[in-house]
Amino acid sequence: MKNPMRNFFQRVLWDKNMDKGSLRVKFISRGVSGELDEFTGEQIREVTRDGVVIVVDGKDKFIPFHRITEITYKNGKIVFSKQGAFYDFKV
Repeated sequence: MKNPMRNFFQRVLWDKNMDKGSLRVKFISRGVSGELDEFTGEQIREVTRDGVVIVVDGKDKFIPFHRITEITYKNGKIVFSKQGAFYDFKV
């Protein structure tokens, strides 16, 4: 079964033409006040079957795909919105 979000993050990880610093990913984080946190494409270290591994303060942190709420790229273009039931991973 294809997973468009996984494929997108694989592209972010390996495509040299993507501006990783322009990618912003909001996700539900139980360790943060307000429960929402954010990471950039530059923090992605690995893409797994079920999520992404990011580096935060020198440590790996696993973020499952189902906890990602929004992805924006270059100038705030929405690539994925869980609330809006929208995704357009063609960037």
